[in-house]
Amino acid sequence: MSLPLSPPVEPQLARSTRELPAGERWVYEPKYDGFRAIVFVDGDEVEIQSRGGRPLRRYFPELTFTPGRYIVDGEIVIDMAAKEGAEDVAQQDFGSLQQRLHPAASRVAMLAEQIPARFVAFDLLAREDELLLERPLSERRAALEELAARDSIDLTPWTSDPAETEPWLRYGEGVVAKELAAPYRPGARRGMVKIKRLRTLDAVVAGYRPGKEKDTVGSLILGLYG
Repeated sequence: MSLPLSPPVEPQLARSTRELPAGERWVYEPKYDGFRAIVFVDGDEVEIQSRGGRPLRRYFPELTFTPGRYIVDGEIVIDMAAKEGAEDVAQQDFGSLQQRLHPAASRVAMLAEQIPARFVAFDLLAREDELLLERPLSERRAALEELAARDSIDLTPWTSDPAETEPWLRYGEGVVAKELAAPYRPGARRGMVKIKRLRTLDAVVAGYRPGKEKDTVGSLILGLYG
């Protein structure tokens, strides 16, 4: 490949926060329950790397990208049926996505047909020979929208209205808020925050499993009320 960046590239990360930031400098996207992935396209050649830099291409043969020269950041997801009352909010099946990481090529091919994944794009890192990392998010998004319209790439929705994020917080995985003027900082938790959907339930703690570190709790064993 002869792109301005070569894999692996650390993705820009979001800090966790409880409150949705407000103001003209912020825009909002839905948070996805999938595999973070950076896609490198050089002509007909495609490489997909995970958040940790591992190659993912062999596990998702159904993902196709229009030939060109670009690097796009996004999420690999498997869609599931929307919940009642939340038809406009995308739901993801992370359990099925995990099954896709299988060593047998025959099983990968079968699962690709039975439970196909899709790639949702939310940032553009490079196009042709131009590196876009120092460009503000507003310019990178405009360039991504041009690419998505031309090459039929699934593009994440976004909005500058905090009120429009309410369905994502109620029915989805939450919201990612990004600063319009922020550059792309690989590996840094700057310029973006995430607000996770808060789930609650009533349960009885029946026990626990120790964590990997000494004197820590790895997980709780819960009983649900019938």
